Amino acid sequence: MPTLVKEVILENFMSYRYARVPLEPGLNVVTGPNGSGKSSILLGLSVALGQTYTERGRRLSDLIRRGEEAARVTVVLDNRPVDGRRPLPWFRSDEVFFTRYLRLDGQYWHEVNGRVVSKAEVRRYLSRVGMDPDNALIVMHQNMVEEFAFLSPQDRLRLLEDATGLSGYRARVASAKRLLEEGVKGSEEVKTALAKAEEALRYWSEVYERFKRKKGLEEKLAFLRRELAWARVRDASAELEEVKTEREKVESDLREVETTLSQLNEREETLRSRLDSLEKDIVTGAVDVVQLLGELRKTWEELVNTVAEARVKAFERRLLLAELEEVKERYRRSFEKVKALREKAVAEGGELRTSRIIEEIEDEIRRVEFELAGIGEIPPEAEATYVKLEENFRELERKSAELEENRRRLAEELEKRVTLWREKVSAVVAEVDREFSTMLSKLGAEGGVRLIEEGDVEKAGLEIYVGFGGADASPLNPYALSGGERTASVMCFFLALQKNVKSPLRAVDEFDVHMDPRNRDAILSIVFELASSDSGAQYVVITPGPLTRLPEGANVLVVQKVRGRSLVSLARGDGVEWRR
Repeated sequence: MPTLVKEVILENFMSYRYARVPLEPGLNVVTGPNGSGKSSILLGLSVALGQTYTERGRRLSDLIRRGEEAARVTVVLDNRPVDGRRPLPWFRSDEVFFTRYLRLDGQYWHEVNGRVVSKAEVRRYLSRVGMDPDNALIVMHQNMVEEFAFLSPQDRLRLLEDATGLSGYRARVASAKRLLEEGVKGSEEVKTALAKAEEALRYWSEVYERFKRKKGLEEKLAFLRRELAWARVRDASAELEEVKTEREKVESDLREVETTLSQLNEREETLRSRLDSLEKDIVTGAVDVVQLLGELRKTWEELVNTVAEARVKAFERRLLLAELEEVKERYRRSFEKVKALREKAVAEGGELRTSRIIEEIEDEIRRVEFELAGIGEIPPEAEATYVKLEENFRELERKSAELEENRRRLAEELEKRVTLWREKVSAVVAEVDREFSTMLSKLGAEGGVRLIEEGDVEKAGLEIYVGFGGADASPLNPYALSGGERTASVMCFFLALQKNVKSPLRAVDEFDVHMDPRNRDAILSIVFELASSDSGAQYVVITPGPLTRLPEGANVLVVQKVRGRSLVSLARGDGVEWRR
């Protein structure tokens, strides 16, 4: 269900500070001098609706009015009920506001009736009312008329299909073609698999014997590796016990030396106290001095011997401490070795006691590995594969027949869809061709529109033939025509398509830049006639040139720039009404 644009609101957008641009059903003409800001109205409408063309090769932040931090553009769509139903049923209001915010920091977002939405959601709403702002045949900005002439026939045809609502037929053809290609691919894959399965069935009977031999050797190898791992744990554990015994002996010797050293130190203290006592007695003369001197000498001799023996024991203690640290380090390394080897052994399997030496086990492992290498690589599922191959072969035969039948049906369906696409597109092209020829004749030219390569949807295209000044019609060549002839030809095609365009909105910006007055007036007359005859359509025509005549009821918007600010006015009788 179509709907029309009621208004475009520009805020801090390009040369506009604030402007409300009302649009009416039928014809809307935007006129004014060059550089006044006419094109900005269509650009703002396109930005608000999320048109990709407006975002290609530019920064949206460049569209913000100089000196401002942000801009806002809004398109107001008419959502009043038609035959009891609203064009946009998601909204209960009579107007729906599509807004785009632009910020200098590069943040852009869409809102619909004040709610932030994604660009995809905006597209979903617009598709509901038949609007596709990305189609160049619906919204043509400056230079897009020129660019259309350079498009390939294939791109022109796709634009026509999108504008007339026929793109779904192409999509269905593409879907059927994709399914057929997948079906063909699947059938060929099954046939290939069938041949391989048949060959494998003969092969696996001899493989199975080698598989059993290999399986036995692998089990034996696993056992040998397990035995080797636990043999290494055994030897490392024995080494650990030896180091442990050595450590215990050093610790015992150290304790004995430390006990002796402690006793010697105590004896030394005792002797030194005795010496002090004897020296006092000699000084005081309390006892026989000769006797005291004898005891003093004996005590000194004993002290010297005790100190000497203590020093020897202290040296022995240092040696034993150093030896103990070395033994402890060896014990730690041996312990870590046993721990690591045990972890590896556990990974190989449960604990296994063996009396064989490591070298003997390693020799046997090498013999088994050599024998395994001679057997070669054999899939582990050999036994199960051999049993299932015959059943798999029969299943592949059945599936191959089924896929072949599916491929036949898909080929028929593809042909039907291609035929339907060709019929629909050909009908539209034929109608456009008639209108195009008629419009060209008003310009003193001749030509037509043809569908080429219609047997192949991907290669099919739309060729436009034009001849001016009595020349035979030939494919539209942008290099063989003047700028005015090229623009007039494209505009005739654009207007010839209008009866089939799905979108209610059709807009074109400054199509008449290169046209001579005669062709310009002729094109404008055609536009006026179309706008008057189609009440459900809305035309927006932007032109810098003078308007020699206008149809009754046309909505004329005059744009002028005053002190760097664009102003829009509505023409009303003898005067204008300014829309700031």
